[in-house]
Amino acid sequence: MDAERLAAYLAHRMPSARDITVSNVSRIPGGASRETWSFDARWLSEGGIAFDRGFIARRDPTGSLLESNARLEFEIYTALANTGIPVPDVLWIESDGSWLERPFFIMGRLPGASDGRTLATSAEWADVRPTIAKQKAEILARIHDVDIETLPSLDRPAAEERCSQHEIDRWEQTMREDSLEPQPVLEVALSWLKRHLPPEPARRVLVHADYRTGNFLYDRSGVTGILDWEMAHAGDPIEDLGWVVMKSWHWGTTNVGGLCARDEFIAMYEEASGRAVDRDALLFWEVFSNFKFAVIFITGTKAIVQGKTPDLLLALTAFINPGLEVELLELIG
Repeated sequence: MDAERLAAYLAHRMPSARDITVSNVSRIPGGASRETWSFDARWLSEGGIAFDRGFIARRDPTGSLLESNARLEFEIYTALANTGIPVPDVLWIESDGSWLERPFFIMGRLPGASDGRTLATSAEWADVRPTIAKQKAEILARIHDVDIETLPSLDRPAAEERCSQHEIDRWEQTMREDSLEPQPVLEVALSWLKRHLPPEPARRVLVHADYRTGNFLYDRSGVTGILDWEMAHAGDPIEDLGWVVMKSWHWGTTNVGGLCARDEFIAMYEEASGRAVDRDALLFWEVFSNFKFAVIFITGTKAIVQGKTPDLLLALTAFINPGLEVELLELIG
């Protein structure tokens, strides 16, 4: 990501600004589905007043763990402004790849860190973890109260279609298209999922679909921003809980998200949302989440093999699937 190109784009978007300079351009680790870049900008207004601001650029990758829709992510951030759900303010989206080599969007930078392992395991954060756990549950409840009709681009099941079947079909298709070899354990898990469909939710909600420790910003005050909405869709609220409780997000602890006990988090969510969590449905969505996670890594492996990207992170994800397969077999007995 080039500072001069970023400055040129800001000048294009802010024609009244003068003497725009961009500094501290750096890629933020992670974000295997879309590149995330941080940078600072300084400029003068028409009246000569100096402004300084931090920005985030989210740029389409050459290859990724999953195909995602930047315009939908931009739409979600826009719709969630002023809802009480902490998200960055999005500014511009650009489908013209000539500015920064590939399509991108730009948003304001929020304070806070995102490192899940540090939050979960460092003694420095031990006193803050209970607060963040409670906020995480409460914010998830608010996400599930968002009116999905305000999000016209959101993928959703047909009226007569079950939420669970819709998601199974989506990820089974991806597995069939992207697998480079047979997937016997995933086939067993897929068969189990099809035989254990949960009841339909009373209301379809905005599902974040990647609501984990590591996908929100935090500081000593608590959660400062919810990030990475590229998999969001309309569906069953318990789907998000199934993703939250996965062992993959324990960060080496025995706690959900590295923050608190499983039953404690579920109880906090139930209190904040007013929804009872069906434990059988939760098991279904936990199995589904591990299946989906494994399919995501299959897609990443294919991107590496086909030469779409040199990103070593995607190459390393292939080593995670054996652990997910063990977890799947344990969950389904």
